[in-house]
Amino acid sequence: MSNSKHWFLTISGGADGDPGSMRAGVDLALAAGAFGQEVTLVFSGHALNLLAQQPLAQEPLYRLLGSLPYYDIDQVFALNEPEQGGAYRNDLSILPLNPRQWCEMMSGADIAVNY
Repeated sequence: MSNSKHWFLTISGGADGDPGSMRAGVDLALAAGAFGQEVTLVFSGHALNLLAQQPLAQEPLYRLLGSLPYYDIDQVFALNEPEQGGAYRNDLSILPLNPRQWCEMMSGADIAVNY
């Protein structure tokens, strides 16, 4: 029997774009990945700015996301476009996700957490 779980993490930062909330979500994703768990990481709302080519804010967190592949998180999902309207960063594999797909993916997870 395996102890591996599928974690589904959505990072938005809430209504006010709380950087502490976004950092906690990224930290959880990295910890789960470090322990061999399957992680699906979705960015939405204010957190979409972390996927833009240039950070609008939260530069340390923006840089930390570049380490996701080292934790076996090889792709992330964007629920919408970045607020600045530009292209996504090129150091991560970023796939678009619509609300229906988000619900389907979340229903297949063992653990779902929103930050």
